[in-house]
Amino acid sequence: MAIDYGKKRIGLAIGEKGLVSPLIVYPLDSHIFVRIRKICGEELIDKIVLGVSDTLEEEIKMFGQELEKAVGLPVVLEDETLTTKEAVDKMLMSSTKRKSRREKIDAVAAAEILTSYFGKLKR
Repeated sequence: MAIDYGKKRIGLAIGEKGLVSPLIVYPLDSHIFVRIRKICGEELIDKIVLGVSDTLEEEIKMFGQELEKAVGLPVVLEDETLTTKEAVDKMLMSSTKRKSRREKIDAVAAAEILTSYFGKLKR
């Protein structure tokens, strides 16, 4: 599973053997770890890839440490530079309507993070 972290929302994506799908966007609130733990159990997740940006690096690392404790799975940090832009570009190319883009962009960005992570594993 990959997470695109934001101050208000986080996007989740899941993948296996290089196949990646955007999953859902949640508000960043006091229930976030419970929600993530539930999805990890339902989807049999064995690792979480957390996107890290330069602007929120310390906040994201702290979130990752708390997440690792709350969920009981390893959290791997992955550079998320340009993933949101790539996600927007893909959604524009597929003619996704503006409202839908706003609702799904964080999950699509999480999918870009996971795709990048899988790409590095292949090398």
